[in-house]
Parts: sequence; C-alpha cells; structure tokens
Amino acid sequence: MDELWATATDTEYGTTSERFAYYRCPSCDCLSIDPLPADRLEEIYPPTYYSFASPEAQGRVTIAERVKAWLDRRSFRRAAALIGSDSPRILDVGGGVGAISGAFVRASGGRATATVVDIDPKSVEAAKARGLEGVACRFEDFETDRRFDLVLMLNLVEHVADPIALLRKARGLLEPGGLVWLQTPNFRALDGRVFRHHNWAGYHCPRHWVIFSETGLPRALSAAGLEPAWFTRAQGGAFWAASLLGLPRASRPPSGPELPRPLVCYRSFMPLAAAGAAFDLMTRRVRAVSQVVILARVSNT
Repeated sequence: MDELWATATDTEYGTTSERFAYYRCPSCDCLSIDPLPADRLEEIYPPTYYSFASPEAQGRVTIAERVKAWLDRRSFRRAAALIGSDSPRILDVGGGVGAISGAFVRASGGRATATVVDIDPKSVEAAKARGLEGVACRFEDFETDRRFDLVLMLNLVEHVADPIALLRKARGLLEPGGLVWLQTPNFRALDGRVFRHHNWAGYHCPRHWVIFSETGLPRALSAAGLEPAWFTRAQGGAFWAASLLGLPRASRPPSGPELPRPLVCYRSFMPLAAAGAAFDLMTRRVRAVSQVVILARVSNT
C-alpha cells in the first residue's frame, strides 16, 4: 500500500493555494502526486515560470549558473567518452531554447549536432536561432526515422505522469552504444528530509508529478530496458533557496487576482542557492543530494 509522504502547495509561484498529496510507492521508492493536475498546465506553468524567463534569456548569468554549466560540460565530456565520439548526434527532450545542448555543440567545436523537442513553439524558435534543429511538440508525439547518440532528459521525467513510457521511447531512439542522460531530483536528500513537511522545493508543487530516489531511479530504468552506465550526485542549491524562502508562504498562501513574485526573483534567492550548491558539492561524496545525474544505456538483459 502506498504511504502518504507529505502534502504541499505552490509556494514558488502561488498559482494555487490547493494542497496536493505525495504518496510513496514502497516497491519503486518514488513519490507521486495526487490529484494529478494534468488538465491545469496553463494554470500551474505561469508566464513567470523560470524556463520561460530564464536569466540567460534576460542577458544575465549568475555565478551559480556558471558552476552548473561547468558541471554540465564535465558530464558531457564523460558522455562523449562513453559513446566514443566527439561529434554525437544529440536529442534534447524538453530542451526549451536549447541552452544546454547548444553549449554542448559549441564544446565539441561544432562537430556535434542537436535537435530540440519542446512543447513551447517560442522556445523552439529560439533554439533554431542558435543554429539547432527544433520540433515543437510533446515528446510522446515526436516521430523521426533518425537515431541519436545522446538523448538529454534534464529535469524532465519528474514532470510527466508516466516517466517509464518516456524512457522507453528514448531507448528506442538510441543508436547502438548511445546514452540517455537523466537529471532529476532525489526526494531522500538531506533538504528533502529537513523540509519534508514544509513544502520542500523539490516537490516543485504541483509541477513535479513523479520524484525518484537514488535507489528508485535505477528500478525505473530497468523497467524501461535501460541500465546505468555512470552516476553522480550534482547539487540542489535552488531547492535549498526556494525551501527556505517559501516557509512564510506555506503558512500564509498569497491571495488576490495577481500572481505573487516568483521566489526565484527574490534578491536573496541566488546567494542562498549558491550557498546551498556549495554545501552540496562539498558533502555529496558522503550523503545524498537533491539532484542526481545518470547516464544510461540499453540493458543487455
């Protein structure tokens, strides 16, 4: 029987004061949201959502984002080494404006190619303006005869109702020897435990629908016919910042016709995120953190 893990509301963007329950599946060690707000996407992803109004899009990149980009480049070099190619064909699922896949193409000296699949047409047009290919549709509806060396699914699987189905589709689009690159939250991290009953930002409520643990994610990969080829703990500085800044809103949800200012826009958000990121990076070898990265390949079993 699933266990009630926690309840939470939208403290980050204030799109709703409704509380949602998160249940833990004992056999898969993952959390799922109830009720599932599948018919409320326009409501829960407001125009102020961070991926629609990113600091990069506004021409400002913080130190924390530079550190993240450095970590991403290190992981890309690891992926390229495992694939055995310095010119991989990249599929960036839910890649928005193509910031990360575009950076990988540049890091390869232009030898790599990238295709962005995203539901937001404006983001896809921005990706095309970077020189990338782009398709505006849900990944579930994406059709192609091409195969890819690297499928990016960065902070994606937690946003969908059936992540295993998406992983199976990604598996089917891999070239022999190709990899799926996953980055996703880990609900068993220290901050996940500290803020478990205080609107932990890793719930990203109500936008994260399935949240894995370090043990639950490999089980999901196995169900999709994949297996880990490489694993690392990243950092969850933004979760630390939003969890702390969201505490007052949890007790007094914003009210009124206009949405409140997103927590990510608070002046203290970036310093707190940088401190949280530094703490995670210094201690990730001895404890779980709230962002993990897995490079997965097709299972031989």
